[in-house]
Parts: sequence; structure tokens; C-alpha cells
Amino acid sequence: MRRALRDRRGTLLAAALLAVTGLGTSAPAGAAPVDRDPACAAGSLPQGAARTERPADGRSYTAAQLRRIDRRLQDRLAVIGAGGNGAARQGATLRIPVHVHVVAGDGGKGASKRQVRRQLEILDAGYAGGQSVTNAMTRFDFYLASFERVRRDSWHKARIGGRADVDMRRALHRGGPQDLNLYVLEPRDPYAQNVVLGWATPPSQARKRTDLDGVVLHQESLPGGSFSSYNRGDTAVHEVGHWLGLFHTFEGGCEGPGDLVEDTPAQSVASSACDPAKDSCTVQPGLDPVNNFMDYSVDDCMNMFTPGQVSRMHDNWLAYRTP
Repeated sequence: MRRALRDRRGTLLAAALLAVTGLGTSAPAGAAPVDRDPACAAGSLPQGAARTERPADGRSYTAAQLRRIDRRLQDRLAVIGAGGNGAARQGATLRIPVHVHVVAGDGGKGASKRQVRRQLEILDAGYAGGQSVTNAMTRFDFYLASFERVRRDSWHKARIGGRADVDMRRALHRGGPQDLNLYVLEPRDPYAQNVVLGWATPPSQARKRTDLDGVVLHQESLPGGSFSSYNRGDTAVHEVGHWLGLFHTFEGGCEGPGDLVEDTPAQSVASSACDPAKDSCTVQPGLDPVNNFMDYSVDDCMNMFTPGQVSRMHDNWLAYRTP
């Protein structure tokens, strides 16, 4: 049984995309085919319209799969041992270079560089303990390392795991597992029918498929975009959480390992609004963590990571992404 170490009440929470396990030959882990996991099927997102719920960004996992993922992480940390990267273990700031690729359609421009800079400010603040007094601070510091603008219509509306998506990432990716590549476009679900806000690849695959590693964001989820309720930049915070090894807070339901973090209360249903009284696991301690960046609330509601989530992100960085 999963236990919650503390009961958090707040008003904010989070955004849209990937879950964390094996990357196939082309599709990112959080982009499982819709028919394999109907509960996580991507929803349509009308341009400029407020939604009552965030479109799903990935598959769900069985308790056995979650425990296997955790064992692999712990085994990797054990191999590294005390002789691992000193800076990662000793509390130094972990500076992450960000390579931004704005992929516009033919004749279009895509997101502005001003939007991109504002997005990185929000991303950095979210990981530095900003947005609320309950947000635990990480040691990650994100900075813009490169920016490019590309025009190619097939890439601009690429479906997750499709040929155009894979070709785009292979052509544009820069750096190694420690570099964050952000692709800003109008991504579609695996069947190219519905819009998704974003998706991310898991850290466990960073060295195996480095050329496919990164985070894709819908351009309208950036600050000032046209997606009402989802245009304040917290989709990026959520997706980078997946990139650093976090699961959704509602992973696994009320029993079992859940999201593999002990201080996030058990949650069986994703949040679609900012309801601080929501409690989908009444037999477990604590209310639903509707303010957590790894739930599905609107951007205005997203504002925190827990200390346990921060620890898990640091562990995944050390195990899979540290230079």
C-alpha cells in the first residue's frame, strides 16, 4: 500500500504529457498508441478554446512495470555507487543547456523568440522553487544554449512516433543525454487526428537513443499562446518532469507503488480543475495533489513539486543523464 507522508493543500497544478519507460524504435515512451490504453487517449484541443480537461500525454503502467522501472533505477544507482559524479551527489547546481527548435509550417513563423525566452524563465522558476511557497527547490538550472527556426510542414504537424517526428528529431537534436532539446510545433497523437500539448522521452532511454531524446511542446501552450487555461508555460514544466523521470501523480490508482514517490498522496483520477477538496482515494491519507506539476490541472493550478519528486529527479539525473 502506498502511503502519503504529508497532506498537501494548495491551488495549483499541472500539465500534459509523457510517462516514463522504454522507448521503442521510434515512438517516445509517453506516446503509446491510443488503442493500447483507451484511458490515456489524446483528446482534441480546439484552437483558442478553454478546455475542461487536459488531453492525455501517455500510457498507464501496471504495478509490475512500475516496480521494474524502479528496480532498474536502483540497480543503476548501486553500480554508480559513491564513486559517481561528485557534483551530482554533493549538491552542486546542475546546469542544463536547452536547445530550442521552433518548427513552423510552410510559410509560417511559429513561436516567437520572446515566447521561448519567457518559457525558459517559467521552466527555470518552476524548478527553482518558484510559483508557490510549497514548491520544493531542485538543483536544476536551465539556460538557452541554442535557438533555431525551421520551416517544414510535415514536421510542424508531426504525429508522435511517426516518420516525420523521428526524422525531425534525428535531424535537429543537439548535444548528449544532459542536453534538453525542446521542439516547439503543433504535435498530433499517434494517429495524427488530435492535438496533444506535449510529450517527453524518459531518462532511462537517454543514452540508448540520444538522437530521439527530448521534449515536444505545442506552440500554443507557451506563454501567450492561444490555448486558454493551458498557455502559461506549465506544460513545459510537466513534460520536463517526465524527461527527468517523474510519473503522473495519478499513476497506479489508490493501491500499489503509484508514482513511486512517497510524499504524493494516492490519486486514482487525473484532475481537470483546481479543486483543493478533491479526494479520489478516500481510504488513503491525504487529498489529491491537485497543485502538483505532475497532475493534469490547468496551468493556473500548477505550482509545486514535493521533496520526494525532487529526490527522484536527482536520482534519475545521476543514473541516466549526468555527463
